[in-house]
Amino acid sequence: MDYVIGGREYSASYQELREEHARFAGMTDKRFLKELPAALHFAVFVCWFKELPSSVVLSDEGIVHQLAHLIHLKGEPLVMTRLGEIRELFNKQLQLAA
Repeated sequence: MDYVIGGREYSASYQELREEHARFAGMTDKRFLKELPAALHFAVFVCWFKELPSSVVLSDEGIVHQLAHLIHLKGEPLVMTRLGEIRELFNKQLQLAA
């Protein structure tokens, strides 16, 4: 699909987004943490694409906010103990239909 924002043209492939989601979902925790910036970028785009409400994805419990916590507070026990929950939220909120 092609789209225009602010006069600039962009392109995205739904199938590639689905494959990227599956790639992130299949990662070990260690690999996922290594790829956090890419996961955050993916989350931002998919949240926009799916038109998820900002109140849901940006709030304290939203996926974008939680990924930012993992990047900003990396290694912080309170954040790291929630890694499983955050990954589950990532997998559910960012999943695309087949």
